[in-house]
Amino acid sequence: MQLSMSQARPAILFDLDGTLLPLEMEDFERAYFKSLCAAFPELPPDRLVASIWAGTKAMIKNTGPQTNREAFAGVFTAESGIEYYENEPRFLEYYRTGFQSCREVCQITGESRALVECLREKGYLVAIATNPLFPKIATHSRLRWLGLNPDSFPLVTTFEDSHSAKPNLAYYREVLQKLSLRPEDCVMIGNDVREDGCAQELGMEVLLMTDHLYNPGNLPYDSFPQGELTSFLEWAESLPVREESQDSSKSR
Repeated sequence: MQLSMSQARPAILFDLDGTLLPLEMEDFERAYFKSLCAAFPELPPDRLVASIWAGTKAMIKNTGPQTNREAFAGVFTAESGIEYYENEPRFLEYYRTGFQSCREVCQITGESRALVECLREKGYLVAIATNPLFPKIATHSRLRWLGLNPDSFPLVTTFEDSHSAKPNLAYYREVLQKLSLRPEDCVMIGNDVREDGCAQELGMEVLLMTDHLYNPGNLPYDSFPQGELTSFLEWAESLPVREESQDSSKSR
């Protein structure tokens, strides 16, 4: 299906893993847990992995008012037997060091950076609407792997400042609130049919990137405009320049 927008929309929201950051989720999870377990040798690997997944499920179920960090911390502490907040400096040190090896399983090219830069140059607001299941340091690291400066985006969602997660529509409502945007202002670009596709329910335009399409529920997705990363770059190059300047777009 040809990529297109049904109407002019000034804001482009990007998912990260499997979208801007090309990766196969199984490969990434394997590298992630291998390096994480090495950072916590006192815990049996199976117990650490199970505790991380339990904390992740708590974030996905979170509906606030607690942050995802708080939701994760409580469940991880109960499941692992080690107090999360006391050990958070160790987690953050891991993300500064061992986590960086996960870059090796990503299939990074210059196209993602070129895509973002093209949209910005044409005056579109570009934000990172990645599922906020990781701390800021880990999410910012993944953007830097792409050659993108995290501070150049008006919003990058992380577990410290988010109160829900995909596919909860409250996540997208919080993104909209933080950016002072309406759903009809936005295009959501992702690779997960359920987690990204659900933004359509609010009135966002949803485009699917198919290089690493993720659809474990075998949901229908033919109705979504879709294409590979290369075709998204061509799509961005074909978009009209917005009348508002890039600076005014960022100040929304």
